[in-house]
Amino acid sequence: MNLHKSIIITAIGCLGAAVSGCSDWLDYTPSDKQTHEQQFSTPAGFHTSVNGVYNLMCTPSLYGYNLSYGPLDIMGNCYNVNATNTSLIEFNTATYTGDKASETFETIWSSAYNAILNTNLILEALDQYPGVLTANDEKLIRGEMLAMRAFLHLDLVRLFGQSIAYGPDELAVPYADTSDIIRRERLTTKDIIYNKIIPDLTNAQSLLKEVDPVLTEGVLNTNIDGTSNWSRYRQLRMNYYAATLVKARAYIWMEDFDNAMAEAVKITDDPHALSIFPWVEPSRLLVNNTNPDRIFSTECLFGFYNDKLSEIFDYTFNGSLDTSAVLHPVNNYDALLFPNMGDYRRQSQWGSSVSILSNVDFIKYKGFKANVKNPEFWASFFGLIRISEAFLIAAECHQHNGDIPGAIRYLNPLKTARGIATLDENTSRSQVLKEIKLEYCRDMRGEGQIYFLHKRNWQTFTSASGNSDLDGSGQCSRSDTPSAVARYSVPIPASENF
Repeated sequence: MNLHKSIIITAIGCLGAAVSGCSDWLDYTPSDKQTHEQQFSTPAGFHTSVNGVYNLMCTPSLYGYNLSYGPLDIMGNCYNVNATNTSLIEFNTATYTGDKASETFETIWSSAYNAILNTNLILEALDQYPGVLTANDEKLIRGEMLAMRAFLHLDLVRLFGQSIAYGPDELAVPYADTSDIIRRERLTTKDIIYNKIIPDLTNAQSLLKEVDPVLTEGVLNTNIDGTSNWSRYRQLRMNYYAATLVKARAYIWMEDFDNAMAEAVKITDDPHALSIFPWVEPSRLLVNNTNPDRIFSTECLFGFYNDKLSEIFDYTFNGSLDTSAVLHPVNNYDALLFPNMGDYRRQSQWGSSVSILSNVDFIKYKGFKANVKNPEFWASFFGLIRISEAFLIAAECHQHNGDIPGAIRYLNPLKTARGIATLDENTSRSQVLKEIKLEYCRDMRGEGQIYFLHKRNWQTFTSASGNSDLDGSGQCSRSDTPSAVARYSVPIPASENF
């Protein structure tokens, strides 16, 4: 990995200064000129560096756009991109060698490894400067940073590596586990997940299980006057439950269904997890025209703060914009996605459009006038990991093992929480899989997960601007067509010179 070309370590200095709005609830104050020793000589220095990693994560280069509602969702055929939109059509048509796509993948690569190397610098500082932090604070930081390192690497693997359906022994990406700026060789998907990502997450779970306030006090999404927010706002931190779901993601990517289920049920079958990440209350959505929680924020295990959240709709999804600029859902796809118009997601996250290209606008990120004095948490919260994914992973694992009642047992709570009909035990095995995939598409649009769902299943697409065959017209089966291979084969940035 040519780190000299693409990575700059920024933990000592202006970590996280790339985006305004990300840091307010993290108590982040940049420090421009500090030596390594000065930076980590106090608890505040460690806290600033950790917050900086989270701030790097939420920049547009990563989850603030590229790896959420932007290129990654477009690659998953979530939107009908106008052909005149030359900056985005390459992602829609899987023309990944085009100038814009190449530039974007280069940015994702360098930004992700930048954040990773900063996690490593913090982990190393924990060993270099013992006694600066309390024992609990040290464990909390180490657990969070190990989980963040694994989280970022996993998405690099899922993006630049091949799906398990194509080959577990294909080379994926390098694993950076020190802050050294050195060349690292790419590892196979199997090697990096089982020998690097899973051990990091296991260690993170062990540490966080001892000290994470989310396990004893919940999400703590309020301020306490006169105190630091450092150990609060656990949904803005890589907490124990978030790390556990990332581990389930890693296993399901490898089609290791038994281990994936073992991790998922640590969330789905945990009464405490269900109590602190409850299904969204319909009263926050359907009869609430003032401040609707369209993000379903209570269900999110992890996400980031963005005080410009409403601009996502204003500049990206508003159907009144120029048709060449806006991302439109495919016309009438809402009818395929939501045969039940009473689905809470259909009612709260989709609205009528004035566009000639689509009958609906995606309004999940449409803003409202927040209470300035006591702002709602969800007014500025972007969710990245949600509890519904744990239920879907558990359901898929049972479905794979032929246990249809077991699969339905985990799928139906999500359907009930969305106000739609549940499945009965006579539902066929293939229909259960189709319903699982549809729930991903209904629940996680705008969060970057749908492309990974399709890639993991090596899903065929009906057309470049259409939708995958899970839309009701196909068989929910894998495809080895050239178009599928092209869509799921994202090139390593040319500057890496492998």
